[in-house]
Amino acid sequence: MSSFASISTLTERIQSITAGLNYVIPELIVAGSILLSLFIELFLHSKTEKFSTSWRYFTCQIPLLLALSLSFQRSELGLSGIFAAGLFEANIGSNAINTLILGIGFLLILMNQIHKKSFTFEELIGFLSILLGALLSSMSTHALNLFLSIEFMSMGTYVLVSLRKEAARASLPYVLFGLGSSALFLYGISLLYGLTGSLDFTSVDFSRGISVADPYLRGFALGLFAVGLLFKMSWAPFHPWNPDVMENLPASWMTWISTAPKIAIAFVGIRLLPILPVSFANELAVLAVLTLLVGHLGALGQNKTKRLLAYSSIAHGGFLAMAWFFQPAQALDAILFYGFLYSIASLLVFYLIDESGADEVSAFAGLGSSKPLPAFFLLTGLVALVGLPPAGTFLAKLTYFSLLWSNYELNQTVGILILLIVAIFTTAISLFYYLKIPFQLYFKKSLVKSSLWIEMRPLEIGSYGFLVAILLLSILFPTVLTNLWK
Repeated sequence: MSSFASISTLTERIQSITAGLNYVIPELIVAGSILLSLFIELFLHSKTEKFSTSWRYFTCQIPLLLALSLSFQRSELGLSGIFAAGLFEANIGSNAINTLILGIGFLLILMNQIHKKSFTFEELIGFLSILLGALLSSMSTHALNLFLSIEFMSMGTYVLVSLRKEAARASLPYVLFGLGSSALFLYGISLLYGLTGSLDFTSVDFSRGISVADPYLRGFALGLFAVGLLFKMSWAPFHPWNPDVMENLPASWMTWISTAPKIAIAFVGIRLLPILPVSFANELAVLAVLTLLVGHLGALGQNKTKRLLAYSSIAHGGFLAMAWFFQPAQALDAILFYGFLYSIASLLVFYLIDESGADEVSAFAGLGSSKPLPAFFLLTGLVALVGLPPAGTFLAKLTYFSLLWSNYELNQTVGILILLIVAIFTTAISLFYYLKIPFQLYFKKSLVKSSLWIEMRPLEIGSYGFLVAILLLSILFPTVLTNLWK
């Protein structure tokens, strides 16, 4: 009888884990594509580089397209439920965020293929690892599960930043920073378990334990927990790794590391903060202000193109997570709209600068007249990163400022008011460094014939034109984008 009881218990346990499998099919497809890539790679070692690269693109794009389609359908149907005995939860927010991340990933791989970039096995696994970690992070309801999802992202990032020989020196500090933040994150989780007796964020015991805990111990535990999240967002003071790592990356992985993890963690924040029975608005506002100042002021003094963009990505990470101060429903819409347009603008600018091969801002002198089309594309992307019309990011930033002001009027929190003032001030500062390149393009003349953007195929020009069209049309038809997520 005992053996039958054990089998029955095991069967029930398996059923509880697999129940809700239909809610996470897109994520399972991405996980399966990692295993499929490992298997297929066994047969590609003796093949030519061109053949192997084509197969890698194929085995990445088909599962990505399928996962994106199913994720969009899940979002449209509004499916929600739990999976793996409550470790994951699919809801309206996670469905929309995961659709956005999958869409960005598919577009990035498509751009890579159009521009005939090499696609090594290590790059494939690194890309898919970050993708899967980001997707699972947005669905995690358990602290340890969130930790493992973030570590999955980190593993992929470690792979991508270590591929180039010139990045070896920069990647080591990043890996050490990452290991340190993971250790602190895990220690914070253990303290939270000691305080609450639960690691389930949706549990009443978790909220009750936080509310009755000693304020200093609670602050210490949550502070350590926040380190792991803020490190992935590149928030100050956890940002020093960012510029050195980013300037040695190709455009695709620079864009991917700057967008997918930040969007996922920004959504994690808007899920976790309303659960906490105490407010940490002032503390977060101080860190957000510091991040905006470090990012924008750091970029202001840069003359190297990729370091300028790396510092600006720090500032954009701080700006994106300002949604943590909004009401949850408003925060979700703000992250989706801003995150999508920021990703498109980053993809456009990073690729154009990487394709040019220009290390210094001054290398773009006079290209506005000799290369008018690429120069116009780059100008549009930079204007979008500033948040000026006619780019749709103007509406996205305006939405952030208005929601931040509404939150201040509602709560009268001094930290939020200071954050709003600093965000507007640093946006004005960004004009000076983002427009350094257009100034060189249109108002400076080159003394020698430039070798930048010599060969651009029609398909490449079309890909840039498509991204520019999205940025420009989004200001005229913003509801088209917002209705996609709803």
